[in-house]
Amino acid sequence: MFWDNSDKSGHSLVPDFKKPDIRYRERELVMRKTMVIPTYWGRNSDEEWQEGDGVFDHPTPLDREGTLRRTLESMKILDQRDFKLVILVCPTAEMLEDEVTDKVKKIIREANVSVETYIFTPRDLEKSMEVLKQAGVYAKAFPLLDLKHYATVRNVCLFTAAILAAEAVILIDDDEVFELPDFIPRSMEFLGQRIYGDVVYGVAGYYLNKDDRYYDDVAEEGWMTYWDRFGTKARGFDKIIGRQPRLKRTPFAFGGAMIMHKELFHTVPFDPMITRGEDVDYVINSRMYGFSFFLDNTLSIKHLPEPKSHPRWRSMREDIYRFVYEKEKIASQYETDNMTMISAEEFNPYPGEFLGRDLEDNIYRSNMMSAMDYISEGDSEGALEAMENIRIAKKDAAPEYNAFTRYREAQKNWIKVIRAVKENRYELRKIMEANNLTQPAIIRDEEHVKRIGLKEITEDIMKQEFFSDLNAAEAHKVAEYSNIKTFYENERVFSSGDINDSMYLILKGVVSLSIPGDETEVALLGKGDIVGESCLVHESFGTNCTAREFTEFLIMSRDNMNKLLSEDPVLGTKILKIVISGMARKISDSNQKIHEIMYPREIPMDE
Repeated sequence: MFWDNSDKSGHSLVPDFKKPDIRYRERELVMRKTMVIPTYWGRNSDEEWQEGDGVFDHPTPLDREGTLRRTLESMKILDQRDFKLVILVCPTAEMLEDEVTDKVKKIIREANVSVETYIFTPRDLEKSMEVLKQAGVYAKAFPLLDLKHYATVRNVCLFTAAILAAEAVILIDDDEVFELPDFIPRSMEFLGQRIYGDVVYGVAGYYLNKDDRYYDDVAEEGWMTYWDRFGTKARGFDKIIGRQPRLKRTPFAFGGAMIMHKELFHTVPFDPMITRGEDVDYVINSRMYGFSFFLDNTLSIKHLPEPKSHPRWRSMREDIYRFVYEKEKIASQYETDNMTMISAEEFNPYPGEFLGRDLEDNIYRSNMMSAMDYISEGDSEGALEAMENIRIAKKDAAPEYNAFTRYREAQKNWIKVIRAVKENRYELRKIMEANNLTQPAIIRDEEHVKRIGLKEITEDIMKQEFFSDLNAAEAHKVAEYSNIKTFYENERVFSSGDINDSMYLILKGVVSLSIPGDETEVALLGKGDIVGESCLVHESFGTNCTAREFTEFLIMSRDNMNKLLSEDPVLGTKILKIVISGMARKISDSNQKIHEIMYPREIPMDE
C-alpha cells in the first residue's frame, strides 16, 4: 500500500484548509526578501558518475531539460514578486561549470519571470571566499560553504541572502511548483512576530505530492517493520500538518519550503557534517540555540521530484549515517552559555523515534530483514550491502569526535562569516552583481540622474501600480516633467538641512529615514512610498535618507509640479492625489507601528 491521507471509505482525512482570511500588510516593506533555489546538474545521460563528482539524489543530466524552467514559470502565479531571486548553480563536476551556467542562464531568460534574478556559481563562491580570506576569516570556516553537498549548499543559500542584505530568506528547490498566488505574503505573515510566548524566526511550509497529498509515495515493505521511517513521518505529518491550529511548533521542516528571519540564519548554520536530512537537522540545531520553527499548515508547495534510482540498501545507509550522527550530537551535549539542552523525545514522532536508544537494534533488525528480501529476489550483492549496513552502524557511522563540540565550532565560524559579509558587503555584492541577469548597465551623472530617454521613463511610470490611473499619454507627460535617480546600497539620498525642492517617488528599492546625529531609524520606506513631499511647504529636509539597497526614484521638482498644475490641471491634480494618498498611508503606517510596539500581538491558540 501507499501511505495516504484517506480512510477506508476513500474519504480524505486532510482538513479542508480553505484560503484563510488573512489581512496581509498592503506593502511587504518590513522584510527585504531573497528567495534562493539551488539547481543540480550532472554529466550527460550517457556518461557515468566519476570519482570526485558531487553526490546528489537526482542531478539533471546536462543533455536533459530538467525541472528548473517549470519551477520558474510557476512563479508567474505569484501575486507578489517583491523579492530578489538567486539561482545557485551546482554542477557535480568542476569541468561542467561553464556549460551548466550557460544552460541555466538560458532557462532563466526564457522563463521570463519578471523578478530581479542573480545566478551564483562555484566560481563566484571561489571569489567570495577570497574576499573572506582577505577579511581575516579563518580557513576552518571555509568547509561551511561549498556547492557539492546538501548541507553546505544550503549554507551558500544563506550566505548569498546575507550578501543581498535580506531580512528574510525563502528556500525553494528546483523540482517544485508554486500553486498559491499569495505564497510570498503568506510565508511572511508571522515571521518575526510573537506567538505562544515565542518569536517566530523560522517558518516551515510543506510539500504536496502529485496527488495533492502531504505523504511520501512509498510502498510498504516487510523490512520496514523495524525501520518505519515513512510511516513515522506520516504520523508526524498528521499531527503537525493535518490538525489545527494553523501555526504550531514543528520538529521537522522541508528544505524546499523553509523561511527564516535573519536573526536565525545569521546565527545558525546548517551542519556541514550531515550528509542527508539537513533540513530536519537544522530544526534540531535551531532549537539548541533557542530558535523554534513553526509549521504553517496552509503554506504548501507542489513537490514533483524526479524518481530516485538508489537501491534501498543505499537509502538505508544514508539514513544510518544521519541518524547515528544526530543521536550522538544530542547525546554529547553539555551545558554551555546561550544554548538549550534538548532531548530526542522533543522531536517525536519524527525524527525523534530514530534518535533514541533502540536505534542500533532497529538498524540490525531492519537490515537483516532487508537482506533476506534480497536473497529471495536472487540479489546476493544487495544482501551483502544490507549486512554491511549493520557493520557500518556499529563501527563507522558514529563520529570519532564530539559531534556537539564540532557543531559549536562550526556555529562560531559561521558568526565570523556573517560578520565578514556585513563588513565587506560592497566587495561581495560586486561579485553577485556581475551575474545579475535582470539589471541593465546603469549610467548616471554626478547628481545620480539616470541617463535614459523619455520613452524609458514613460515605460517605468506605466509599470507602477500607484500610476495605474494614468493612461499612456498622461504617463508620457509626467515623464516630461520628471527624471529618474538611482542610489546604491548605503548611499545617502539626502541629509537633514539639504534644500528640499523635489518629491521622490520610490519605483524600486528601500530607503531608511533617520534622525541626524545618532542615525536612529524612524521609518523604512519602499516601492510606492514618497519622500520629500514636504517640499510643498518646507524648504529643507528634517531627516537623513539612505538607500538600504539599490533604489530608483521618479523625481519631480516643486517648480515642475506647479508648472504641470498650471498647464494641465486635471493631470496635475491626479499626481497631487497620489502624493496625498502616499502621505496618508505613511501616517497610518507610523500609527500602526506605534500601536504594535505598545500592544504586541499574540496569535490566538486557535488561529
